[in-house]
Amino acid sequence: MTKIFKLTNGMTLVLNEMASTRSVATGVFVRCGSDYERREESGISHFIEHMLFKGTEKRTAFDIACEAESMGAQMNAFTARQMTCFYTVSTAEHAAECMDILSDIFFNSTFPAEELEREKGVVIEEIHRSQDDPEDVCFDNLSAAIYGDEAKGRPILGSIETVRSFDAEKLKEYMARHYTAAATVVSIAGYISEAEAVKLAEEKFAVKFAAPGENAILPQAARINASLSAERPIEQSVIAFAFKGYPYSDGRSVALKLAAGIFGGGMSSRLFQSVREKKGLAYEVYALSGAGKDGGVFEIFVGTNPEGAAEAVATIGEELKLLTEQGVTAEELKRAKEQAKTALVLGSESASSVMRSAGRAMILGDEAFDLDKALSEIDAVTENDITAAIADCLTADGFAASYVGKKLTRDVKQLLIQAREAQ
Repeated sequence: MTKIFKLTNGMTLVLNEMASTRSVATGVFVRCGSDYERREESGISHFIEHMLFKGTEKRTAFDIACEAESMGAQMNAFTARQMTCFYTVSTAEHAAECMDILSDIFFNSTFPAEELEREKGVVIEEIHRSQDDPEDVCFDNLSAAIYGDEAKGRPILGSIETVRSFDAEKLKEYMARHYTAAATVVSIAGYISEAEAVKLAEEKFAVKFAAPGENAILPQAARINASLSAERPIEQSVIAFAFKGYPYSDGRSVALKLAAGIFGGGMSSRLFQSVREKKGLAYEVYALSGAGKDGGVFEIFVGTNPEGAAEAVATIGEELKLLTEQGVTAEELKRAKEQAKTALVLGSESASSVMRSAGRAMILGDEAFDLDKALSEIDAVTENDITAAIADCLTADGFAASYVGKKLTRDVKQLLIQAREAQ
């Protein structure tokens, strides 16, 4: 059972004791990511994620890496659009030592000038790699097609220009604004007692915040639902569409996630069967539903031969038309529910997965992640719920599109609209 504690200065601890494991996973989640960034700060959340491993007042970058690996611990971080997380996974005996390292990099990073300049080069190479990856380009452009030049529409990595502009003063100012006690959640899962978890979280984190601070305001952005195309001399056309979704805390998000599973979530899904199995137009085709604190998205992706791109999009449009006009079958819904519940149950057996789920639930939904509740919410979804979610979100023209590949004579958004309008 998930337990939530409000500690000194307003920091939150989320604890999941797991007597069946001998590991402990600790994640430090901050309620900020690329969606919170100003235009000139684009990419700074991700850059800070890198820089916190580059030296503190008592540890060098090598010390940090060597100390963690000497314990056999996994230590890493990730930056998403609405959160940043630093985490460790270790055997239970090293949980306290791992939390000490996390605390040190979180509060005492010095941002050495030499390391900062070197890491700019590393992140710029990461940007170059992303720009060379057609799928990365496609999804970055899809975000821009949804929101334009707003924070939500810009890449998590930022741009080469903004990364080059960062210095220690800018990093510290951003952290002072966002890395507050109120915006921080420490999620611990595994073989650890409540007493020890609370003691470590209080000593290593809660008391070290100068003041409670506040949650930063998440900037809002209106959807523009454009269509963007990027020509690349590649052998495959990469195409993605994005429809409206629901916020994490909206109960309808469960129905939409199940709809995504039915439509393009596995080998028995409609898209897999029609686009890949029956027509052989793609190796990869899928749909998924993602949710954030303030909204969500229903995405469709396909990678196909340029000569077959129009037919693949038309097939997706035909399937969308069937989905919106006829809904789903009882058998499809039953299958999607079992797939979703199995994924949750399997995840609940891993300390690392439980840590992530609990931290994410607090950051995006201000609530404890409850496995039994999540399973019950899935069971409660009806065919009518799916129908209502589909009608609300998968509208005929309210969506964005992104295309990467050799030049097409037709815009993929218009191709999809035309396929849905065909008799």
